[in-house]
Amino acid sequence: MLNEEKRTSFFNKHQQHIQEEYNECIDTALLEEIASYEDLDSIDIMSNAHHGWRKNSKDTSVVAIGEKTHKVLKCEHVTKAHDIVSQRHEKVGTVRINQYMKDKDVPVGVHCHDRNLSINKYIREETETLNQNDTWHCVKAMKTAMEKISSGPQYSKGKTWSFQLSDKVEPVATHVHWCIRNCNQQKEMLKSSLLNIVDHYKNIHTGCSESSRCRKDTNYEPSRIVISDPVAEKLLVNAILGSNIYKYANDYTLGRDTFYVESFNNVINIYQNKRISFGDLQYNARNNLAVCHWNENVDREYTSVSHLNDHRRPRSKREEKLQKATYKFRDKIWSRYINNIYKKKKQNKRKGNNN
Repeated sequence: MLNEEKRTSFFNKHQQHIQEEYNECIDTALLEEIASYEDLDSIDIMSNAHHGWRKNSKDTSVVAIGEKTHKVLKCEHVTKAHDIVSQRHEKVGTVRINQYMKDKDVPVGVHCHDRNLSINKYIREETETLNQNDTWHCVKAMKTAMEKISSGPQYSKGKTWSFQLSDKVEPVATHVHWCIRNCNQQKEMLKSSLLNIVDHYKNIHTGCSESSRCRKDTNYEPSRIVISDPVAEKLLVNAILGSNIYKYANDYTLGRDTFYVESFNNVINIYQNKRISFGDLQYNARNNLAVCHWNENVDREYTSVSHLNDHRRPRSKREEKLQKATYKFRDKIWSRYINNIYKKKKQNKRKGNNN
């Protein structure tokens, strides 16, 4: 009968082998990341925190993923025993990750995350690493600001919103993405490109890129409503000037994102249901399994590609059908467990013969 005592005994032994597989997995991933750089002065990483519960979480997983290989280099488990405030867990984990990289003698050149202000301050003041924030979150905030000034109740029309901005939510987001990708890693160039968005939609294209259609095509006609209302112009200028990407342009000049970290958080949810409170050992074991799963299957080949034309997802142009995920790490962990039992039996047999 599999009573609680036997299950606990099995888990205590099994989680040790899971930990061994995890350690080997991240060591290999770090070596692969280092090997991906031709001139190795440092490596680039992206990080984020994943909370174990939906509110006031006891457990937090802070993960660091390599920019080149997209494999997990380190995943720190932070609990309320380390810091009683859940909101500070991400910084605790980030400090540990940086210390881990120092112990491995691997300098970090660029650290990208989703704009946690305490981590921004820590990276700038206590490390020699270049701080970068995720572009997707800043563009999403920009779209939210644009939605507020592009529609609203009739009584505030021409005051807090304008009809001339009603067709510019997605186009402005596209324009912001373009500004980030084409700023040549220069803060001032990024800021001037963002301000040029207003002139572009006023049909003034002297500040636009020479490669853009509005400059090259002599017969160019705007596909959006041309801004002629001073209120609409002021609202758009204020939205740009008030955005984080304009105020803190230094943090977006490289155009980095944390897409792979967000995807890894989905893999953690496979092993850790946010509605269940796990003990520390159980949570850590599941955390390690998620890392092994991710590192084995990230960036695997795809079998087919579908080209999309979905108005609900205008930025999604293609969808890849990935190969079936593999689970070789499970066999390795089980082999470790069985081999350990076999070794112990041999040792006991020798002791018996000696006696």
